[in-house]
Amino acid sequence: MRETIEFRVPASHADQFLEPELGTMLGDSVRKIVLPMEDPRVKFIADLDREFLKKGRAFFTYSHISRHYTRKELEAAELLQLLVRPTFEPPGEMCGTQYDDAVACPHCGAGAKQLTDLHLDVRRIPKKKALAVTIAGELVVAARLAEALLEKGISGADYRPVKHQTGKLAQQWRQLVVTSKPVDMVPPTCVGDDPFDLDERGRHRCPQKHVAGLNRLSELWLKRAGHDGSDWVRTRQLIGARQGVLRPREQLLISPRLYRLLLELKASRFEVEVAHWV
Repeated sequence: MRETIEFRVPASHADQFLEPELGTMLGDSVRKIVLPMEDPRVKFIADLDREFLKKGRAFFTYSHISRHYTRKELEAAELLQLLVRPTFEPPGEMCGTQYDDAVACPHCGAGAKQLTDLHLDVRRIPKKKALAVTIAGELVVAARLAEALLEKGISGADYRPVKHQTGKLAQQWRQLVVTSKPVDMVPPTCVGDDPFDLDERGRHRCPQKHVAGLNRLSELWLKRAGHDGSDWVRTRQLIGARQGVLRPREQLLISPRLYRLLLELKASRFEVEVAHWV
């Protein structure tokens, strides 16, 4: 596995502290920089950011770790984390979906119960995609994919109705709701604010242990003893924060059998990372 990290740095900062040929410009004001995690310049940028933060600023405005696997590594995996990339808005809550926040955790907002079918502005769902997710973490799958998964006996999820804002059934979409028994994240899973801030003060960690932190920073390690054998797998601990209509969300994983089937069915567009049972 090869890890890279992407930074987005204001051009004024990059021009002052980094080599002029490092990275590419996004517009006129931001430089995009992608480096191997072991590159010494990653530590240099992290140190710069710490110094900037002491003055109430940040050196970079965005960071993201990507993991790249060989085919052999993916084929050998016992479990894979599913990363659904097409994201769209507005989320369900802004389209008429009702949630009961009275039952949610007062600290982190986890546990709000969805009371109605998922209502969406269906026109905003990315076209020609089999899987997509709202900015609030509501997952939808193409009806044809849901039917194929049911036919193949894929276990651990329900495929529930999706409705237009008017209440009319959206025939071509289903809401993916994972129903399998949740499994626990365990060390060495790493969660924090960013790769250089592990939130040691616990600002984004729920005291009731519902939310593990703001961002996942490593591959996932999970306790095998809690797994019920389902193809769709979800974590007990959530990642993220309650901010307006945004909610912390469970991490979604799939069995090798489901991964092979998604490839066979040419489901698009998703990525996977290797996850580990312990």
